[in-house]
Amino acid sequence: MNKKQFFVIGILVTVFLAHWIQAAFARTNAACECIECHRKLNPSLVKDWELSSMAVSGMDCTQCHGSAHTNETDSKKAVMPNIKVCGTCHKDQAKRFTMGKHGKAEVALSISAMGKKVKAHAPGIFDKSCATCHNSICKDGGQCNACHGSHRFSAREARKPEACLPCHMGNHPQYEAYGNSRHGALYRARGLDGSVPTCATCHMPGGDHMVKTSWGFFGVRGEEPDPQVAADQATVKGAVEMLGPILAPDSFRPDMAEWTEHRDNMVEICSQCHAKSRVRENLAACDDIVAQANHLAAGFIKSADKLKEQGILDQKEYFWLIRDKMHAQRMGMYISAFHQSPEGVLLELIHFKRATMAIQKQQSEKINLK
Repeated sequence: MNKKQFFVIGILVTVFLAHWIQAAFARTNAACECIECHRKLNPSLVKDWELSSMAVSGMDCTQCHGSAHTNETDSKKAVMPNIKVCGTCHKDQAKRFTMGKHGKAEVALSISAMGKKVKAHAPGIFDKSCATCHNSICKDGGQCNACHGSHRFSAREARKPEACLPCHMGNHPQYEAYGNSRHGALYRARGLDGSVPTCATCHMPGGDHMVKTSWGFFGVRGEEPDPQVAADQATVKGAVEMLGPILAPDSFRPDMAEWTEHRDNMVEICSQCHAKSRVRENLAACDDIVAQANHLAAGFIKSADKLKEQGILDQKEYFWLIRDKMHAQRMGMYISAFHQSPEGVLLELIHFKRATMAIQKQQSEKINLK
């Protein structure tokens, strides 16, 4: 390289650095303006941001919210970041999220007859119940702050079971079942010290954001080796398809090969703390609870079908009876089993038995009236 070429390259590098420094100062000034304004308006928000690893790394507000919003009158110009924005830095997490059930939460709600009915008849309740969970985690493709609280975005906080609490309780009692298990008791005693399994330990090993299990969310699989279990499962699947959420993509495992793959993955996870023989024995016992729950549910559905045929139930009454007395109890039973909550399994069995006796009594009274 001769002196002239070296001189030209030096000038180009100098110009580039000057522009880079100027842009960096501009970003810094913009960030300072954002922070100073919001420190007055939203002090807790700014405090959370300043505690975040993103702030420590040198990121500023515009990298997530854009630079169009500059004053109090144009706040609507601020970009509300979704998973696409987060994915520019967290590519693997964003990709795996879209592959799992959480990435399909919005579809599951929009395709569900249950969701449509609640939205049509009680839109305000719908927005503050079903939609709060299904859309808060998946609106616009994904909302990372549903688990990683906004502006602090703490990975440690998201690893705590409490991060799962708002969505996984009541109709989806995973948190309650975990909380009443030995694992939950250890967590309350020790906290997040690395020795206690939490939701993330078992369902997000190594930070994997896909979150899939062998049985999926609905306790059915596309292939079933046992003929009786397959018959019960077919009856249940038909009823759950009427309710709708199982119609969402990838809501259950379509074949035994995929089911076995996810089961083997879970065995490896549990084997970090327990002997593999014990793990497989325990999971097989939980599989048996799935089969028993489906058997109880199939009997309940057949009794409800007879009441509908006899005109005792209209379609609307039938729909909500299946939803409230079959779907919820059945899910609660096997969710409690897999999350090691013995009382949860027993209570759901009792509720199931009572609901079945009540529907059989209705049918008997109809026969006696003839």
